[in-house]
Order: sequence, then C-alpha cells, then structure tokens
Amino acid sequence: MMNDIKFSNANSRDTYFTVHNIKKAHAISKGKGIKVGIIDWLFAYEENKDLYAGCVNISGDALSLYEQDGHGHMMAVTLREIAPECEIYAINAVMHNDGGEASRIGFFEKAIQWAIKKQIHILTYSNAPFNGEERKRANTAIEKAVKNGIITTFIHNDSDYNIWPYGCMSFSNQMFGRLPDLNIYQFDYNYLYLPQYEKYTKTIENGGEIHSGDDLPYFSFSSMSVVLAGFIAILKSIKPSLNSEDCKELLIRTSYEITEFGDYWYDLNPCEHVADIGKAAEAAL
Repeated sequence: MMNDIKFSNANSRDTYFTVHNIKKAHAISKGKGIKVGIIDWLFAYEENKDLYAGCVNISGDALSLYEQDGHGHMMAVTLREIAPECEIYAINAVMHNDGGEASRIGFFEKAIQWAIKKQIHILTYSNAPFNGEERKRANTAIEKAVKNGIITTFIHNDSDYNIWPYGCMSFSNQMFGRLPDLNIYQFDYNYLYLPQYEKYTKTIENGGEIHSGDDLPYFSFSSMSVVLAGFIAILKSIKPSLNSEDCKELLIRTSYEITEFGDYWYDLNPCEHVADIGKAAEAAL
C-alpha cells in the first residue's frame, strides 16, 4: 500500500526553475555533449546506471560507489534536473572517517588528475572545506584543472580559478578571502528526501524548531555546486569555446539582485548576482 505525502503549501515556494529562469534556458539547450564530474561518495551506481555516463573509484570504497545510496546520488539527480542531457560521471573520491585530512586531500588531487585525463568539462565538489596546507594543495589542483580546460564550481572554495556559488541568503564571509561569484537558490524543493522528511515531521509534531538546512527534508546547500555546473553545461553546449572566465563573466553580467527579505532564514533574502540561466543562454547564442 502506498502512503500519501500531502503538502498544504504545494507549489507555493520558489524552486530552481522560478528563481533561475531554467525553463527559458531549456528551450535553447539542455547541456547535450558536456561531461560533468561529481567528486563525492554514496552514488548507488549499480541501481542507477542510466543516470551516469561512467564512474571511477578513487577512494577504493566499492560500497560507496556501487551500492550505498546518499549524497553523491542526490547530487546527480539534481544535476539531471538542471541539465537533463549532460553526461554525468561519478567520481568516488570522498570518505568520511577515512583517516584524516591528509587522505581527503589526496583523493581530491587524484580525482582532478583523473578528470583531466578523461577530458571532463566541468567538475563539482560539495563537501567540507580544506584548511591550512590542504587548502593550498586544493587550490593548486584547481588551478591545474582550469588550465587544462576544466571549469570548477566548488562550494567552500575561494580560489580565483573556481567559480564559487553561494546561497540566496544573508551570510558571513569571515572565513574566506573574497565574496562568492554567484548566488544559487540553496534548496531543491523538487526533491524530497524521505528519511529526512520523517525526522522533519516528528520535529514539527513535537513542537521543535527548524534551525538549519540539515533539519529540512529537501536537498540543500550542497546542491549549489551541481546547479551552477548544470548552468555552465547549458552554456558550453550552446558555445563549446567558453572557458571558466567566459562563463563567470556571462553569468554575472546576466544576473539580477534580490532586494526584499523573506519571512524565514531559509527563504530568498537580499543578495546580488543571482544567476539567470535563461538570459545567459540567450546571450551565449
């Protein structure tokens, strides 16, 4: 028997499609022929082979790549929403509890080396930031990727070579050296995460409060990287010669500003450079 999930406020919230003018972009391009690599883990590759164009197991954790379902799979599903015709590559190069920061940055560097050899066009990464010497190593790897023709859209990374997305909400920039390049809506209301939905409903029923994106039953902050990557896949499918600086300039030039505050912290709030991929796609023609 199927259990119904009812939403009293269905279709009342903004989505990627309303905020970023995606329907207009899809009338022009859906990212065909563009290779997008997702550096992550928990891809559930075996059960979702139709979603991926290929995979690589950098970390060596076969369960995380082939069987276990989680973050990487959700990233791929969101990317498919934004650029339905792009080619998605599962790069299994993240392991939590993997022995520390040193091995994490090592996987990251190997993932970028693989992407260069594979001639991936765009790379995404949505995990914890690197710090100290690991941050320098990560930025060096990103610079190498971009100089080899790859465009990166990593969250938590202020490298001048990275096109850095952030969410349409007020935030503090104290931990980074510069402001993000583009604002991307940080909640995917088109994608309901059922285990988190059960937790969410219990919290509400018990009179609890929602404090962070982790408390909401929708895929959130991590998806900013893949959403921006999807936008760039659309642009490069229209005009393959576009490089990282070209895409950044085009997306910023066609962006807009949100000036009004929402009712809640997780609503749209004042910010600049909100991507309008519909306008950007038209400008790329």
